[in-house]
Amino acid sequence: MGDDSSDLNNTIKVIVGERLNVLSSKTFAELRELPGQSSEEIVLQATKLTLSVWHDVLATQDHRIVVQVYKPGVLGIGRMHADGFIVNSHNEKRTLTIEEWAPFS
Repeated sequence: MGDDSSDLNNTIKVIVGERLNVLSSKTFAELRELPGQSSEEIVLQATKLTLSVWHDVLATQDHRIVVQVYKPGVLGIGRMHADGFIVNSHNEKRTLTIEEWAPFS
Protein backbone atom coordinates (compact mmCIF):
# COMPACT_ATOMS: atom_id res chain seq x y z
CA MET A 1 0.00 0.00 0.00
CA GLY A 2 2.87 2.39 0.70
CA ASP A 3 4.01 2.11 -2.91
CA ASP A 4 0.53 3.00 -4.23
CA SER A 5 0.41 6.08 -2.00
CA SER A 6 3.90 7.10 -3.05
CA ASP A 7 3.03 6.59 -6.73
CA LEU A 8 -0.10 8.72 -6.32
CA ASN A 9 1.86 11.47 -4.56
CA ASN A 10 4.45 11.49 -7.34
CA THR A 11 1.72 11.60 -9.97
CA ILE A 12 0.07 14.52 -8.18
CA LYS A 13 3.38 16.41 -8.27
CA VAL A 14 3.63 15.70 -12.01
CA ILE A 15 0.07 16.99 -12.57
CA VAL A 16 0.87 20.21 -10.70
CA GLY A 17 4.13 20.60 -12.64
CA GLU A 18 2.47 20.05 -16.00
CA ARG A 19 -0.25 22.63 -15.29
CA LEU A 20 2.37 25.09 -14.08
CA ASN A 21 4.35 24.58 -17.31
CA VAL A 22 1.26 25.43 -19.34
CA LEU A 23 0.53 28.51 -17.25
CA SER A 24 4.13 29.75 -17.17
CA SER A 25 4.22 29.67 -20.97
CA LYS A 26 1.44 32.27 -21.06
CA THR A 27 2.09 35.99 -21.30
CA PHE A 28 1.39 38.46 -18.51
CA ALA A 29 -1.62 39.73 -20.48
CA GLU A 30 -3.08 36.21 -20.57
CA LEU A 31 -2.29 35.46 -16.92
CA ARG A 32 -3.83 38.68 -15.59
CA GLU A 33 -7.15 37.60 -17.14
CA LEU A 34 -7.29 34.37 -15.12
CA PRO A 35 -10.14 34.23 -12.61
CA GLY A 36 -9.32 34.40 -8.91
CA GLN A 37 -9.93 30.68 -8.61
CA SER A 38 -10.97 27.81 -10.84
CA SER A 39 -11.27 24.12 -9.97
CA GLU A 40 -11.80 20.83 -11.69
CA GLU A 41 -12.14 17.28 -10.44
CA ILE A 42 -9.74 14.60 -11.60
CA VAL A 43 -10.05 10.88 -10.98
CA LEU A 44 -6.66 9.25 -10.70
CA GLN A 45 -6.04 5.66 -9.62
CA ALA A 46 -9.65 5.47 -8.37
CA THR A 47 -9.07 8.56 -6.21
CA LYS A 48 -10.99 11.79 -6.70
CA LEU A 49 -8.73 14.85 -6.62
CA THR A 50 -9.50 18.54 -6.90
CA LEU A 51 -7.13 20.61 -9.02
CA SER A 52 -7.39 24.35 -8.44
CA VAL A 53 -5.66 27.29 -10.04
CA TRP A 54 -5.46 30.38 -7.83
CA HIS A 55 -4.66 33.89 -9.06
CA ASP A 56 -4.34 37.01 -6.99
CA VAL A 57 -2.60 40.36 -7.16
CA LEU A 58 -0.05 41.16 -4.46
CA ALA A 59 0.55 44.57 -2.89
CA THR A 60 3.48 44.97 -5.32
CA GLN A 61 0.99 44.60 -8.22
CA ASP A 62 2.72 41.34 -9.19
CA HIS A 63 0.39 38.43 -9.87
CA ARG A 64 0.60 35.17 -7.91
CA ILE A 65 -0.36 32.00 -9.78
CA VAL A 66 -0.70 28.79 -7.77
CA VAL A 67 -1.69 25.29 -8.86
CA GLN A 68 -2.98 23.17 -6.00
CA VAL A 69 -4.17 19.57 -5.83
CA TYR A 70 -6.27 18.41 -2.90
CA LYS A 71 -6.69 14.74 -2.05
CA PRO A 72 -9.51 14.07 0.44
CA GLY A 73 -8.65 11.93 3.40
CA VAL A 74 -10.22 10.35 6.45
CA LEU A 75 -12.58 12.52 8.51
CA GLY A 76 -12.29 15.38 6.04
CA ILE A 77 -8.56 15.81 6.60
CA GLY A 78 -6.87 15.72 3.23
CA ARG A 79 -3.51 16.32 1.67
CA MET A 80 -2.45 19.28 -0.42
CA HIS A 81 0.29 19.78 -2.92
CA ALA A 82 0.80 23.25 -4.36
CA ASP A 83 3.37 25.15 -6.34
CA GLY A 84 3.37 28.35 -8.33
CA PHE A 85 5.10 31.48 -9.45
CA ILE A 86 4.95 35.26 -9.43
CA VAL A 87 4.75 37.24 -12.65
CA ASN A 88 5.14 40.98 -13.12
CA SER A 89 3.95 43.32 -15.85
CA HIS A 90 7.23 42.81 -17.74
CA ASN A 91 6.39 39.08 -17.95
CA GLU A 92 9.28 38.27 -15.60
CA LYS A 93 8.54 35.15 -13.58
CA ARG A 94 10.03 33.83 -10.35
CA THR A 95 9.30 31.05 -7.91
CA LEU A 96 7.19 31.65 -4.82
CA THR A 97 8.80 32.45 -1.51
CA ILE A 98 7.79 30.30 1.47
CA GLU A 99 5.55 33.14 2.68
CA GLU A 100 3.82 33.44 -0.70
CA TRP A 101 3.35 29.66 -0.94
CA ALA A 102 2.25 28.98 2.67
CA PRO A 103 -1.48 29.88 2.35
CA PHE A 104 -1.88 27.14 -0.27
CA SER A 105 -0.03 24.32 1.47
